[in-house]
Amino acid sequence: MKEIAIVKEIKGDIVTVAIQMQEGCGVCGLNGTCKIRKSNVLVYNKKHIDVKEGEEVVIEVPATEQAKSAFWVLGLPLVMLFVGYGFGALVFRASTEGPAVASAGVGFIVALLVGILVQRRTRLESFPYILAKEGQGIY
Repeated sequence: MKEIAIVKEIKGDIVTVAIQMQEGCGVCGLNGTCKIRKSNVLVYNKKHIDVKEGEEVVIEVPATEQAKSAFWVLGLPLVMLFVGYGFGALVFRASTEGPAVASAGVGFIVALLVGILVQRRTRLESFPYILAKEGQGIY
């Protein structure tokens, strides 16, 4: 996903940008209330492009990084919810579902924590990044 944004603040390789409204924003029912269009976004300047505050840049969130993030924060915990339930049902063999549900909760929380730790470790790689200044380069 590529977006045009305006540089608001520069701190080393981390740049704060504001995403501009796109053509589709005019017909969207959420126009005017869309939170992402009003908030600032941190992006990584991994190509060390010389940008200044107020300039327009093209940013991108790689689809592979979006998918990885979704897996670690959503997919794995959901899978572990079911695995934990099955594990609890097999191991505890109780007359009620309490131990199985508790195991499902533990599996979910452990997987969520693992996902958060993995995301923190690869934080810069998962940031959106600056492709080029608007009107310059092929992107």
